[in-house]
Amino acid sequence: MKITMIGAGGWGTAMVSLLAGTNPDVWLYCRNPEKAARLRDTRENTPYLPGCRIPESVRITSDLEEAVCGAGCVILCTPSMAAEETAAAIAPYLMPHAVVVSASKGLASHGGLRLSEVIGEALREKTDRIVALSGPNHAEEVGRGLPAASVAASSVPEAVALVQDIYMGPSFRVYRSSDIVGVEYGGALKNIMALACGVLDGLGLGDNSRAALMTRGLAEMTRFGMHFGAKRETFFGLSGMGDLIATCTSTHSRNHAAGLLLAEGKTAAEIVGGTDMVVEGIRTASIVYEIAEKEGIPMPITSEVHHVLAGDYTPRESVEHLMSRAKKAETEAFLVGPEC
Repeated sequence: MKITMIGAGGWGTAMVSLLAGTNPDVWLYCRNPEKAARLRDTRENTPYLPGCRIPESVRITSDLEEAVCGAGCVILCTPSMAAEETAAAIAPYLMPHAVVVSASKGLASHGGLRLSEVIGEALREKTDRIVALSGPNHAEEVGRGLPAASVAASSVPEAVALVQDIYMGPSFRVYRSSDIVGVEYGGALKNIMALACGVLDGLGLGDNSRAALMTRGLAEMTRFGMHFGAKRETFFGLSGMGDLIATCTSTHSRNHAAGLLLAEGKTAAEIVGGTDMVVEGIRTASIVYEIAEKEGIPMPITSEVHHVLAGDYTPRESVEHLMSRAKKAETEAFLVGPEC
């Protein structure tokens, strides 16, 4: 079966290298013809994933029609803000009933819709086999073949089974889930918590504060997801707790690195302007904050991250706000509705 990766960033590059180990017909689409030519010649994506060799068997193209036509599985690995546009672009070339995997972590720009929702709407005439793939998967490690695991979620069991089949190998395990809502929210909201952990580490506040923030952050993520119908247990799995641990503690994490810069006094605009990488947590924090305010969902950490990014508070002021909140019972963290 032909498998096509749409997006030649670090994660897309790592995944094609992984997939080529067990699948003979893997394609990588790079929209920039000059970059595609360099990747074909050098077999290394130096700006995004240096040191990761792209196997010779991977076909690299800047022609979207060539990339998508005949593919039984198309994996979308673009920044979250481009998911809807990318899905619409592949629609004319997509085979009916093909499996489409959303491998990005974030929310759509308008209305805070999950990526599978906007992808599904764009492809409604072609396929309903939409799968979300999420978990603690840093491209730098997956690209090197280090052991990792992820979770694939969909309302279509056959689609999840196919994703398990093509991804599973000696260094990568995929677990299945029917809770696509929880899996997508876990992957998106953990980036907000990674920004917050970066701030704490940048301020030198220690391991205790980081552990407390991650724990309360998981409670906050769970509360938000359950409000929209996600299962509580999903957030204690790979796309919730697993990804939260990796993103909040790793030197590979862009969001944690952005939090360190916030602690130094850098503004959100300065951080975004100073990198070619996408820091998803910066977008997601504002989107989730607005949804939480509208829906009446208590999200104290998200609120403080939003206000720091907006320049309303300094990082130290936000820490003081969190530490001076009213007394709560720990189990109140998982209540949904006015009780929390």
